Amino acid sequence: MRPSLRFSDLHFRLLAAGWLATGIAAPACGPGAGPEPPRSVPEVAAAAAAEVRRVIEEDGRGGAAFGIVVSGETVVAEGFGFADTEARTPARADHLYRIGSVTKPVTAMAMLRLVHLEKARFGDPVTEFVPELAEVENPYSWTPGPSIFQLATMTGGLAREPRNLPGYLVGAPQEWLETALRALDEVSFEYEPGTRYQYSNIGYAMLGAAVERAAGEPFMDHVRDNLLAPLGMDSSTFFPVPELEDRIAAGVTVKDDGSLDQETPAREHAGRGYKVPNGAMYSTVEDLGVFLRFLTGTEGEPFDSVIPAAFRQDNLTKAFSTGDLASGYGFGFMARRLEDADGASFTAYGHGGSVAGYRAAAWIEPETDAAVILLRNVGGDGLNLSELSRAALAEVVAALR
Repeated sequence: MRPSLRFSDLHFRLLAAGWLATGIAAPACGPGAGPEPPRSVPEVAAAAAAEVRRVIEEDGRGGAAFGIVVSGETVVAEGFGFADTEARTPARADHLYRIGSVTKPVTAMAMLRLVHLEKARFGDPVTEFVPELAEVENPYSWTPGPSIFQLATMTGGLAREPRNLPGYLVGAPQEWLETALRALDEVSFEYEPGTRYQYSNIGYAMLGAAVERAAGEPFMDHVRDNLLAPLGMDSSTFFPVPELEDRIAAGVTVKDDGSLDQETPAREHAGRGYKVPNGAMYSTVEDLGVFLRFLTGTEGEPFDSVIPAAFRQDNLTKAFSTGDLASGYGFGFMARRLEDADGASFTAYGHGGSVAGYRAAAWIEPETDAAVILLRNVGGDGLNLSELSRAALAEVVAALR
């Protein structure tokens, strides 16, 4: 067990990670200030949850769902603030939030499963499945184009987005592939495939297209039936469905003048054009807690029936630097080298996400099997959810060591 943690220490770790953006003043601290220091995982988790609650409720706009999971057991699962700001509907832990780019790990795991089943290979040129990609403007014509592995690890060289992006951000989810293929007319390569990291949303759309073609069935159906359903992720979906619709938190975006935009997030429930494999999903803290354990190689059922643990564990070794040696991007995950509350290093795996009116962060440390998930139905408020969730994760990891 690590040395005791002062609540004020936790407060300022979270403050340094991004609470300052709220403009909320820190409470007095110092010798004698605050309650007795928490010592156990439940106490550390409760302190983190209390701090998240305080900031969300003092902000007064929208809400959040916060979860901490250790070895598959939920330590914290709470909702704070409002699931619907206008209606003042209290947020619950089981509300669904859009998770933006946290969709990308789901898409990557769908492809990893197909690789395991030998329906695709890491080194296959994506053009074997998506020949349309061969028509993209490519100054590196001597290459065979990006491989499956390169697209999944953000080393495929494609630009982040197509030109004239707004024209490709409209359309129903069921039409995403048609929109993505049309967008290729305005996509180019920025780097030679395999030579450097380049975050690419259109690249992950092409990875989703390869999943669909390799599987021989629509992408969303394939992911639902072969990943989400077997894992028990019954509250995760690519678009609103009747049985989940009433649990979707209403998103708002804080505009530059401080007013709230509710119309854009509401309109985008009908579809975000080509952005399905790279950013369409809705989920909950509970479902993402399950998925993080699957992503990082937890053994046993239901995980091993989808992809064997050894295959998933080996996948964690496939990460590339994103510009500094403390961070990387792997086959469907971000990796960050961090320090826990005692100064000992550890690696966190996960992803962050953002769409109009919603943001998400989901991170896990595999050795302690500790995960933190933070979902928010407000965009543009200045909070860095990934930094906040990783700060809480550092505290939990230290308490477990």
